[in-house]
Amino acid sequence: MRYIQTLNGIWNFSFTGKNRPEQPFKTDHVMTVPGCFDLIEPFCGKRGYALYTRKVHASGLHLLEIDGAGITGEVFWDGEKIGLIQYAYMPESFVFNAGDEEEHTLAIVLNNCHSGQFQADCDFFANGGIYGDVTLTALPGDYISRVRISTEDYRTGRIRIRAEYSGKGIVPVQMKFNTGFQLNSQFTDGHLDCTLNLPDRRLWSLDSPELHTVELSAGEDQVLATFGIREFSAAGRKLYLNGKEIKLYGVNRHESHPTTGAAVPPQIINTDVALLKNAGFNFIRGSHYPQRKTLLELCDRMGMLVWEETLGWGVKAPALAKPDYMESQLEQAEKMTCHSFNHPCVVIRGFLNETDSHLPEVRSVIKALYDRIRSIDAHVLISFASNKYEQDVCTDLVDIVSMNPYPGWYDSREDSISTIDQVFPRLTALSKALPQDKPFLISEIGAEALLGFRDPLKTYWSEEYQAELLLKVFEYVSQTDCAGVSIWQYADTRSYVCGSGIFARARGFNNKGVVDEYRRPKQAWDVLRNNLSNNHGG
Repeated sequence: MRYIQTLNGIWNFSFTGKNRPEQPFKTDHVMTVPGCFDLIEPFCGKRGYALYTRKVHASGLHLLEIDGAGITGEVFWDGEKIGLIQYAYMPESFVFNAGDEEEHTLAIVLNNCHSGQFQADCDFFANGGIYGDVTLTALPGDYISRVRISTEDYRTGRIRIRAEYSGKGIVPVQMKFNTGFQLNSQFTDGHLDCTLNLPDRRLWSLDSPELHTVELSAGEDQVLATFGIREFSAAGRKLYLNGKEIKLYGVNRHESHPTTGAAVPPQIINTDVALLKNAGFNFIRGSHYPQRKTLLELCDRMGMLVWEETLGWGVKAPALAKPDYMESQLEQAEKMTCHSFNHPCVVIRGFLNETDSHLPEVRSVIKALYDRIRSIDAHVLISFASNKYEQDVCTDLVDIVSMNPYPGWYDSREDSISTIDQVFPRLTALSKALPQDKPFLISEIGAEALLGFRDPLKTYWSEEYQAELLLKVFEYVSQTDCAGVSIWQYADTRSYVCGSGIFARARGFNNKGVVDEYRRPKQAWDVLRNNLSNNHGG
């Protein structure tokens, strides 16, 4: 098996502000990894360049993996650039030759200034730092570079295994499954593509999230892949998991915590998923970027469905018309899909939250992103969250029609919808205006509430108002052909958007969480948990 070094811990650090660090790299502080440097004094709130370095013993071919960093960066080994970090939150990996056996210097230069895919007008906060785990894996001269396992027929346990190998010619490969089944095959010029009916297969489901493993051995290399056998499909307005109709009751969740920022510790991620699962929720929309490996692994093991999407919040048509920007979106979609391919929890992939999908010129963009994901994953359902409602002209291009309506909140300013009683008529009217041959998913909906603000009059910002509005939403979903809902949002999060009037971002937070930023429950949490328990078997 491969030798893996975990590089988490204390790194040398320096913040250089507007000046990009120059070699030879010099540091004057220390910083923990994972972590966000712009939440740590004396660098709290500062924007600019930051340098991370540490010493590593290694030789020969290695794989460096970084489970998210931001906002952008460069990676150096002994002063030589070995890779780029182009997208915040996106897991990155780099294969390189570490050289002779001796002490080497790994350096990561990050910049948390807003640019490219992450602008300062997003309704969520961008931190600078290394968000996730950093690992260094020793590779043999020829190695298995990628394993993708898909369910072709859940009824028979038929799966497809595709893998890549760096060596050429014919190379035998042995596959050992955790069920005891073994299969011999071969790489041909670096490629393996085979299908088989897995004996003793067990299905992955919400109530019984059974996982399988397969060990691939070729040449001097061995890798272990984990997967689940399941089918998530759509027919008409309904969604199905393993042939059984399912409605999605979920939340939107950010990688965010007031003390750790985007570097949410595994313990808190575990708490988040466990709380949602135990409350009866079955779905998490990972907004608005690829999700940490820890979250996906926990959802795999606990039986929680996930929507994963690329970074691209509120992107307008002029930006999408730029070839470089569009190419970066396509690259993100491909990286995200490849990274999480084997996770059975990921059933929906998305992109471009609240883009200009009401304009005809954006159709080609939606189509290109759809096709890029579909070329890699033939089975996942694809969508995007729209706020263009009845004016959207791209709903025919995706598998699920997803909308972000806010009756009783933002919509009240535009449509004179000011009461909770308008939830049903607004959602009903929207549903009727959308395609009837595809599932309709409410991908965002909600109202802000401040923890502890109780008001018998149920005014805006009160816990009572939020709770009653969201309860009406859940009742709508359960009583109609709506395929599901992911409420905005699970926990309160920091935001750049200030807003105005009653819709301003109090405290500098988006306060629509059903728990606050420290996971303390609001009234809405208890109301929705009781609804799920009483009506949906949670």
